[in-house]
Amino acid sequence: MIIQLPNGRIIECSIEQYLSFSDQEIRELNGLGSAYTKEVVDPFYNKFSSNSNKPDPEVTYSIDENEPALDEIEPFDKYEDPYFHPDDT
Repeated sequence: MIIQLPNGRIIECSIEQYLSFSDQEIRELNGLGSAYTKEVVDPFYNKFSSNSNKPDPEVTYSIDENEPALDEIEPFDKYEDPYFHPDDT
């Protein structure tokens, strides 16, 4: 869990640690030095999704789905199709 302090710096702690803090301890976190806190420079710091979950671009571009439009299909092929409706022509 990331907690932003009133002075603009952030700290990281687990949810269990945060829930165990008393009100006084939470107010005292603002007095932590720069050795225990971090400066916020990236608005997307520690985002939920990681780079390892991104799909491989070679795999995503290798899928070739080419469904022809109705005007590209021969009329005979349309009549042979079990899902053909006369309104499709």
